[in-house]
This record gives sequence, structure tokens and C-alpha cells, in this order.
Amino acid sequence: MARRSLLVFALAASTATALAPLTRRELRGAVGAAASLLLAPSLAPAPAFAADAVGRLKKGYDGIEYLLSNWDKETYKKCGQDGQVALAAECDRDANKVPAALGLKSTDAALFKVEKLFKESLSPDVDIDRWNAATEQFVQHSTSAQEYAYTASFGEYNPSGGKDQIAKYMALSKDELVLARDALKDVLAQLGQL
Repeated sequence: MARRSLLVFALAASTATALAPLTRRELRGAVGAAASLLLAPSLAPAPAFAADAVGRLKKGYDGIEYLLSNWDKETYKKCGQDGQVALAAECDRDANKVPAALGLKSTDAALFKVEKLFKESLSPDVDIDRWNAATEQFVQHSTSAQEYAYTASFGEYNPSGGKDQIAKYMALSKDELVLARDALKDVLAQLGQL
């Protein structure tokens, strides 16, 4: 309703101030400006979208927290044969758990299109500089965690690779995942969810 009244005001002001007939260019500019005001989306996201986005961010945070708390259980594949003791260095690692926790494996994942979730959940009450820093850090560290996990998944096949290289890249991935979790925790704290 406010947009329409603003539109009417803009058109009335442009016609009242210009007694001379409008040129085609001026008319096109006035109509374009009025149409952009009428059709522009609202700057504040709808409350339902914001609540859903915040819920998905919280669910994604819980998934990352679970993966970090159960790192060995989740990232080691079954190793050795039944009844035999195997060293951790002899076991295969499952690097796919990291991108899955970060929403990069499925469109149903909680953190799928996380940048869009950040945009939808942005509240006018947050400090925008702190918000930008936290969201950028999350994206940076989650990207690094995923890249290290991807490298680990092929570590054994690379020249001079082996299980020790896989373990090295999985440790680097875990370190980056911790930093991504901390950045997401800061985002959720700013939204009053933690």
C-alpha cells in the first residue's frame, strides 16, 4: 500500500512540476522508475522464510557439531577383518562426511545454498560488519574443509601419496571444519539462537 501511494506521489510530482509536455525519454524514465518501485521486492525477508532459514542454519550447525564430536567414528570406514586388530593408519577414511555436513552433497541438506540462507535469515538487529565477517569466515573455512576432504579422498592415488597423506588432509579438513563451525556459531549467536 505504501508503494502505491509513493508511486502516485511520484507521478503527481513529476506532472505537476513539468507544465510542458514530456519527451518520450522523460516519460520512459518516469514510468520505469515508478514500475521499479512497484515491482521491487521487499528488503526484509518474509518471517516464514527467515524462521525456516534460521532453523536450517541451526540444524546445519548441529550436524557439523555431531561430525566433529564423532570424528573418528564417522570418518573411519570399517577396517581390518573381523576378529583382527588393525591400526588406525591401516584403515580407510571416508572424506565424504565433510561435504555432506556442509550441505554440498544433497539438495535436501540443511546447509544447501548457505549463502542464500544467510541472506534470508539476516535481521535488521544485527551488527552488519560482524555479520559479514562471520558469514565470510564460514564460507572461507567451509570451502577449505571441503577442499582438504576432497584431496584426502584421492590421497592414496597421488604420487607420493598413501594413508599418511590421507590422514594429513583429513586432519587439515577437521581443523578448517572447526573454524567453520565457530563462524556459524557466531552467526547463530547474532540471531539469538545460541
